[in-house]
Amino acid sequence: MAFFGYTLPWGQMSFWGATVITNLLSAVPVIGSSLVQWLQGGFSIGDATLHRFYSLHYLLPFVIVGLVFFHLWALHRFGSNNPLGIEVKSTEETLPFHPYFTIKDLFGLGIFLVVYSYFVFFTPDYLLSPDNSNPANPISTPPHIVPEWYLLPYYAILRAIPNKLAGVIAMFGSIGVLFLVPWLHTSRVSSARFRPVYRVFFWFLNAAWLVLAYCGSKPPGGAYVTVARVAAAYYFAHFLILLPLIGVLETPAPLPVAIGLKSTRERTSPASTAKV
Repeated sequence: MAFFGYTLPWGQMSFWGATVITNLLSAVPVIGSSLVQWLQGGFSIGDATLHRFYSLHYLLPFVIVGLVFFHLWALHRFGSNNPLGIEVKSTEETLPFHPYFTIKDLFGLGIFLVVYSYFVFFTPDYLLSPDNSNPANPISTPPHIVPEWYLLPYYAILRAIPNKLAGVIAMFGSIGVLFLVPWLHTSRVSSARFRPVYRVFFWFLNAAWLVLAYCGSKPPGGAYVTVARVAAAYYFAHFLILLPLIGVLETPAPLPVAIGLKSTRERTSPASTAKV
């Protein structure tokens, strides 16, 4: 939905970004060219493409709202977990949604709206490419085609692989691997708070994502491609290799017997006894 909305201003970067993304389907064997022509509504990006993207950009939010209602239904039907991943043993360990979580969510929403309003009212073009201020020109290619900031890590993964089909598979696979996390997570402890080894690799994952975002914003050449390949390799290795392997080999810290209590080791230490 964000990509479709990015093409609607029909600026120079919007036009060429849509051209690059839609032509990714040409990597599909046999039917790739037909898919590109079907998506674009012709032999190139034009009015038909813009109308289709506008319709999808308008309709997809309703799909997202529907998924939100399914989420709320599942929340009321099955309940929610807690950040510690500790099983709730009695109703005394739970809190009502109102007023505790409503106040918490309203506070987070307020912080978000302050930051959002700053960009909307004071620097609306801060996160936009200057080239997108120019009208779309199909006969003038920008020197550096770059997507919006939230797509940069995946764009870097796409460019890091020389083979076009393999790059497309890796780009979509970097998102698809997130759906496999429930099966790749082999540890009996859910929270990283009690997993000292995994905590280190978690920050490595964040660093790899930031490195990919930085490399995606740079021209595709030189050391940027090499660094992006290393970061992309770690990104996939984190989920497909390290996550299940660390879950098997790591010895987590002792879990609390109940939510709100310290771990067994902390509660039996001399220091904690002295405090009591």
